[in-house]
Amino acid sequence: MGEGATLEGGAAGACRLTLTGPRGAVSLTADVVIVADGLAGSFLPRTEEWNPRIANTSHFGVGARIRDGGAERLCSEAEIAMRCGKAGYFGAVRLRDGSIDIAAALSPQVTRRSGGPAAAVCEIARECGLDECVAPLANAPWRGTGLLTRRRRVEGQRLFVVGDAAGYVEPFTGEGISWAMQAGLAVAPFARAVVAGEYRTGAWTQAWHRTANSRRAACRVTSRALRSPAIVAATVSVANKVPSVRDYLASAISGPWHLSAPESVAV
Repeated sequence: MGEGATLEGGAAGACRLTLTGPRGAVSLTADVVIVADGLAGSFLPRTEEWNPRIANTSHFGVGARIRDGGAERLCSEAEIAMRCGKAGYFGAVRLRDGSIDIAAALSPQVTRRSGGPAAAVCEIARECGLDECVAPLANAPWRGTGLLTRRRRVEGQRLFVVGDAAGYVEPFTGEGISWAMQAGLAVAPFARAVVAGEYRTGAWTQAWHRTANSRRAACRVTSRALRSPAIVAATVSVANKVPSVRDYLASAISGPWHLSAPESVAV
C-alpha cells in the first residue's frame, strides 16, 4: 500500500515515469503507458496540456456507507435504488454485510444553500418520502469528489488515457465499470502498434471520441432530465405502463457501449 506513479516525460522511444512507495522513489522507462488512474488520478502532470476541462454545470460527487441501520427503506436486497430531488440524486445499494452504500451527485449551488452535502442528501430523502432515513443520512461519514463532468486529452507520446481518467460523466448511468473494461480491451491493439513502431498518431483519440461522444450525449440528456423531478416522475410513470419505453430508456441510459479498434492503427 502507499505506492504511486507519476509521469516525468518522454524519452527517445520510451516514457519516463517515477514509482514511489514506502522504500522511496524509483525512476524507469516504459515502451508504452496506459493511464487508468480514475477521476482524481495524479499520474499525469498538472499542466495545461493534461488538465481536464470541467463542465460549468457539473454536479460534484459524495458517498457514504451506513453500517448501523435505520436506513433500510433506502433500498431492498438485490436492488439499486435511485432517488431524485432538487439538490441532485443519489443511489443506494445494500451490501452483503447489511450496510448500505450511497453515492450522490449534487448541485454545488443547492448544496451550499442547504448547508452542506449531508443536508442536501437529506433534502432529497424528504422529497422522496423517506423521512425516517434522514437521521442516519445526516450522521453518515460523507466523503467527496471534485466536480464530476470532465474530459481531457487522451493520448501523448507512447501514452494512452482510458476510463474515468479520460473523461467522466455523472454516475446515474451506472455503466462505469463495464465502460472501463471495454476501454481497457479496446486500447490493447493501439498499445501493440506503438511497441511495433506502427502506430498512427491520433488513432486512439479518434477511436475514443467516436464512441465517447455518443455516450456523453446520452448521459448529458439523462443528467439534465434528472434535475427536474417532474420530468423524472412523468418518465417513470410512462415507463411503468409501457414496457417498450422502459426497455428503450434502460438501454439508452446504461448502454451497452462498445469501443472497437478501427481497421488500421498503423502509421
